[in-house]
Amino acid sequence: MDFRLMSLSLDPQDWLSPHCRRMVNPAGLEFIDIRHPAGEGLVSLFGGQLLQYTPAGGRPLLWLSDSAVLDGSKAIRGGIPLCWPWFGPAARGGPQHGLARLSRWRLHALCDTAQGCRLELELLRPEARLRLLITLDQGLTLELVTTNTGAGPLPFQAALHSYFAVDEVDLCAISGLGPTYRDNLAQGAECRHTAPARAPFDRVYTRPQPQTRLDRGPDSLLLEHRHQDALVLWNPHRLPLPEDIDDPRRFVCIETASLAAPPLAPGASRSLLLHCRLVDPHRETAHVSAAG
Repeated sequence: MDFRLMSLSLDPQDWLSPHCRRMVNPAGLEFIDIRHPAGEGLVSLFGGQLLQYTPAGGRPLLWLSDSAVLDGSKAIRGGIPLCWPWFGPAARGGPQHGLARLSRWRLHALCDTAQGCRLELELLRPEARLRLLITLDQGLTLELVTTNTGAGPLPFQAALHSYFAVDEVDLCAISGLGPTYRDNLAQGAECRHTAPARAPFDRVYTRPQPQTRLDRGPDSLLLEHRHQDALVLWNPHRLPLPEDIDDPRRFVCIETASLAAPPLAPGASRSLLLHCRLVDPHRETAHVSAAG
């Protein structure tokens, strides 16, 4: 077992495929460890959450807090948590960012080929069926699919709350967000886009670009968003920090979100998708808009 798994106190269980095996931690939470030539990843079935991803020959894309709680008592800080069926605080006192990241998902299907791995996780709720498709091949793709299994319209919000790893948040550059944003650090004021020079920031872009680029210094990360109506940019920096954030300088959250979609009709499905890959900043130019 390598240091990556030892640091999380994970014990190997059975192999599910040539490149995927089930892991369990002392609290009884289950994980899927992916070791494929195309890349490596770690998925928690608690929360249906991708915790780690490193493409072949590259640096880790995602940040996972060293202080993350891994006993099922609260959401895991880092990776890509799933926000569903609401984003932010609940209107009636429910948990922050909804129920999906606090629920136990199950592995519904697994495809392991020479090109990569694809996992399908499932969460059944009284009103909906949720599927999370995680694909590791030439990049990383996450698709959250909500199907209304109830008798009436289903209102909901969803977000892929991605924590991207950086060396220093104030030194990275981000382009392709959107022309305007709502500033949650200024009582929700509507502002024209300006590059965030320094954290903290908490911005909601309601006219988001389809592609975002994160320049991390040695490399760049190209993000492609589909079916989103918002992008959220967040880093708390020196604001009062939750106990499970050990070093806010080492991440930036760029969150693919659906916050204002109409209610979903019975039997209908809706998808929210993020595709990301590393690009060489000296060899490849991402086609992102200059307006944000």
